[in-house]
Amino acid sequence: MKILVTLDAKDYSKNILKDVARLAGNTLADIVFLGVQDEASQNPKQSLVKALLKYQEDLYSYFSPDELPYASFPSERLEEKGKGEWCTSVRGMKEFTLRITSGGVAKQTIAVAAEMDCDLVILGCSGKLGCEWDGEMNVPLRIAKDAPCSVLVIKQTKKTNQLVSILDHSVVSQNSLEMINQLVTLNDAGLKIVGVQKKKDSKKAEVEKRMVELLKYYNDREINVWVKILDSEEVKNYVTNSSREAIVALWMGKESLLKILFSKSMVDKLLETTKSSLLILR
Repeated sequence: MKILVTLDAKDYSKNILKDVARLAGNTLADIVFLGVQDEASQNPKQSLVKALLKYQEDLYSYFSPDELPYASFPSERLEEKGKGEWCTSVRGMKEFTLRITSGGVAKQTIAVAAEMDCDLVILGCSGKLGCEWDGEMNVPLRIAKDAPCSVLVIKQTKKTNQLVSILDHSVVSQNSLEMINQLVTLNDAGLKIVGVQKKKDSKKAEVEKRMVELLKYYNDREINVWVKILDSEEVKNYVTNSSREAIVALWMGKESLLKILFSKSMVDKLLETTKSSLLILR
């Protein structure tokens, strides 16, 4: 597994590092820390370099020395990768990379995630005015909508004890199922899985079969799960209400019914109202 963590120098970035460390430790993931500066220059901004190096130290501090799967950098120097891009990496048991690019945060995050074949993008956002990133309201939204992999947006709020996963009859990847598993474990949360179907849908039996399979999957892993099937007309209100107290996970693959049901404005509303995190699964 490879996790891309988009970071800046704000508190909402610093505050997600514990969750990143726990997830990385549980999955033995390769980690990429990405910082994005707004304009190209001959050198990376030292304030951003300093912040990323400090975050690396903070991440490492959550591991005991004998369990740390990452090595230390022999130098704090980032090598120029291209115009407006710098990078350095080190390999222990797993690889750790620091990377700085220039441009828009959402565009660069999506591009790097695709280039490096990442399985998950993680970023924080301020919960003061919805889901804000450095004064902009739609950065997490653009990443969540267009990234080539799953996206976890973590907000600065209290811990939740419930994860609500909304799935339809589309093919759900093994990585998506494992990601839900990890979040339930990390947050010591209960799991609710909601199946979605259209009224008079010929695939009703298929949705029910899928729910039974998921129930067995999580029970085999000793995760208590509650399942429910909703008509597509009911799911928006259900998700909006759930997001006030729970982590919400939405499967939004290309063929998913949820891709149609949840417009850009709806995902934006979820990012604004959720009290903890929003996971977009692909």
